[in-house]
Amino acid sequence: MTRGRSGIRSILTKAGQKLSFSDMLQLRPARLQDTPGVLALVAEIYREYECVLDAENEEPHLLAPGAYFRRSGGEFWVVEENDVVKATVAVSLHGEAAELKTLYVHSSLRRQGWGDRLVTLATKYARGAGKSSLMLWSDTRFLDAHRLYRKMGFSECGERELHDSNNSREYGFTKSLL
Repeated sequence: MTRGRSGIRSILTKAGQKLSFSDMLQLRPARLQDTPGVLALVAEIYREYECVLDAENEEPHLLAPGAYFRRSGGEFWVVEENDVVKATVAVSLHGEAAELKTLYVHSSLRRQGWGDRLVTLATKYARGAGKSSLMLWSDTRFLDAHRLYRKMGFSECGERELHDSNNSREYGFTKSLL
């Protein structure tokens, strides 16, 4: 397990005194008991975009995420804070390529480098598995994520319609790992 943020944070009280406290963020592989928290996080983020999560019919990999990704040699990680899932990322392995999946970061952790850390983790995992490229699909509404992917060296490589309950369209992104 690794500690998130800086491990120790300082804040100023109203009186101007500094208080330090240990950060409770942990990054680790998902466990089966994380499933309700993963579903709650993804559903909350979907609601930000006026979408509804239908995991049983449209995202079944979220119902047992660790086992699902590990079956193909991949992995699913969570960031938790005080036993609450606050971020996720996964990697699925296919032939010469890997696919980054399920990057979700709770609004309370955004703009703190967690997206970057999780994409870097997925990239290292894929490279360590000997894959030559990492690809992903991202809903066209996730503009902040697209900026992150481009900043991290991904190039847009296509578009698709999902024909799902949220009328989703996605952009494809790819990155060479060589």
